[in-house]
Parts: sequence; structure tokens; C-alpha cells
Amino acid sequence: MPNTPSQTMDLHVSYLGFPNHVRLASDAVELLLSTDYGPRIIRYAPLGGDNILAELPPGQGQPTPFGEPWHAYGGHRLWHAPEHPERTYYPDNRPIEVTTDGDTVTLVQGIEDNTRLRKSMRVTLGARGSEVRVVHRMENCGAFDVELALWALTVMAPLGMGIFPQAPFQPHTERLTPVRPLVLWPYTRLHDPRWTFGDRLFLLRQDPEATAPQKIGFYSEEGWIAYRREDVLFVKRYAVLPGPHADFGCNTETFTNADMLELETLSPLVRITPGGWAEHEERWYLFTGVDFGEGMEGMEAAIERAIRLTKPVDG
Repeated sequence: MPNTPSQTMDLHVSYLGFPNHVRLASDAVELLLSTDYGPRIIRYAPLGGDNILAELPPGQGQPTPFGEPWHAYGGHRLWHAPEHPERTYYPDNRPIEVTTDGDTVTLVQGIEDNTRLRKSMRVTLGARGSEVRVVHRMENCGAFDVELALWALTVMAPLGMGIFPQAPFQPHTERLTPVRPLVLWPYTRLHDPRWTFGDRLFLLRQDPEATAPQKIGFYSEEGWIAYRREDVLFVKRYAVLPGPHADFGCNTETFTNADMLELETLSPLVRITPGGWAEHEERWYLFTGVDFGEGMEGMEAAIERAIRLTKPVDG
């Protein structure tokens, strides 16, 4: 009988100076989930390969009014939007609750003192392939309704390129109305050489020598975004849902500075009643040895091949 691969789970793995991570591994990739802080996914990599996620060891951190700094850490995290200079940056420096159920690990943060919200992630990796299912949950443990968007931020390793779908082209004679918002921040500079805008894709290049941050948000009906680093391609998929969204209607955002690049997805704005919760799901994929061909046409062909091998996320 053929051998059937099984998922590997180790509960106490040291990494980046912290002693406790849960390691999940399939026949193709591995994940490390921090339990000393978080909830954070801190590593996603081909077996024996480089981490596609940024690793940002804590230093001085960003001051907060909560008695301890906020640290970037890198990896993947859950926030609530719209962004606020105090509310958003609640520190996630403390150990978290961990439970396992088959091939799924659930990470649960303590209740935030200021918002009375509790964040958690359910992370599932099967025995075969690279597909990861990440279900983000925000629970209202307070006494009043809270309106927010669940905001999933994946911090990518430097020296790569974010890849984003354009809306399908239609001639002026076929459609007179707009297809989506393109949202700019006060520091966005569309002439920055890190941006490249094509007919089917637009790109944002991470450059460690470029210190000025850049950010764009948009509403995407395609339900995917990606990151290329050398011959490795990371794809994350998410549901395209109706309803009002934060940040002038964004379900997708990207940010870069000299340290990293972020791929960000947002749920619609939801009103969570006391004791209630809301969820936002992503599916991740990692492809290695990708032939990106030449120029934008080669990039488009490689992305199209990869997307065909992924699954959309239903609403």
C-alpha cells in the first residue's frame, strides 16, 4: 500500500529568541505559530526553505498608553479597522491560549482592556500541499455594540514584490460607470518607482533602500493578492462580500517601507453586539520554482497558472 503522508505538529518549538511556537508541517510547507505573544503566524515556508514572512525581532517598539510598547514582530496578525493611533496598536506581547483539534490550531488572545475585544485565529494545514486556512475571529466581550472591520495583515519578507489584480478591461463604449475605488493615503506617491501599473496587474516592489512608506487601498472583486520573492509565489485568497467597507470602501490594502511589505485584506464593516462575534477567512498557498517569464506578460501568465490551482473563499 502507498504511504499516506500525515501532518506534523510540534507544540514547543524555539524560534527567533522565543521558546514557544506550534509547528505545523505538511509534505510541502511548514508554519510556526507563536504562543509567547500574538496571535501571530510568524513563519510560512517551503520545507527546508526561506520564510516568505518578514521577521522583525522586537526592539524598542512603538509607545502606547497601555503600559507596554507595541512590537511589529512580522508574520501575520489580526487588527480591527479603521486604523487608530491608539486603539489599533494594543500590544500583543503576552502568552496566549492554544488549543488543538486534528490538523487545526486555535490561538486566542486575552481581552483587550481598552476595547473589550478578543482576537483569535483558527489555523488549519492538511497533510498534503501548501494550502492553509486562516479563520480570524473578533469577539465583543464588552457591554456595548462595536462597529469594525476585521483586518488581516500578512507582513512579507523584504526584496519581493506585491502583485494585485486590476479590474477586467472594458472599452469606454461598453461601460460608462466606475468599477472600483482606488484609495490613496496622504503619503502615497503614485510616481514612486516602486509602483508599476499594468492593464491586468499592478505591482508594488519592496526596496530596503527606500525609506518613505507607500500605501494603496482598493476594492477587489477578484478575491486574491500575491507576493513574489525570487522564484517563490505566495497567494492569499479571500471572500468578496457586499456591504459597506472601511477606508472609503476597501477590502484590500498594501503597505511598504524599508523593512517589509504588507498584504492586507478586510471584511465588510460589521456591528458586533455584546457576546457576539464576527469572522474573516483567508486561504494561503505557496508555490516554488515558479517560472515568471519575461516582463509583465510573463508575470501575468505565471499568476494565472497559480490562481487556477487555488480555491476561492466563499462568503
